[in-house]
Amino acid sequence: MQAINRRIDRGVEWAVIVLFMIITVVGGLQVFFRYVLNLPLAWSEGVQIYGHIWIVFLTVPIAYNRGAHIVTTLLFDRLPPRLRRTLAVVVDLVWLWLGASIFFYAIRLVRIATFQVSPWLGIPMSWVYLGMLAGAAYLVLVALRRLAGHLGNGDDGGIAGPGAP
Repeated sequence: MQAINRRIDRGVEWAVIVLFMIITVVGGLQVFFRYVLNLPLAWSEGVQIYGHIWIVFLTVPIAYNRGAHIVTTLLFDRLPPRLRRTLAVVVDLVWLWLGASIFFYAIRLVRIATFQVSPWLGIPMSWVYLGMLAGAAYLVLVALRRLAGHLGNGDDGGIAGPGAP
């Protein structure tokens, strides 16, 4: 199961890397075409904005999985282990709720956006908002994995996560 989770994690991370590379290349092309050739690309801004939507919703669960979100551990570290574990479970439940809520409302948004077309790229706007669904589904998966870790092994867990400094 850990091997599958690692593959999912690496797949999402690589998707973000590829999206970021595409945004960077398209941004460079946009500047070159606009200021050197005086032929602005009409579609480039759309690629960059829509790519950013995907990146944002995919990197939130990546950061949560790595424990890279801002955490104040000053008080947490001084709590007894049982209370630390309880608090870690509560924090993960809140993340789970957030992911499930985003997923629920993103489904509605994708259904509505199916009938709208992007003026920049001519694609259904639902493709753009699928990034919200993908990110929310991954967030739910990460929260469930962390909850299983807290509840399954008796670890006091910590709220910062496995990759935290």
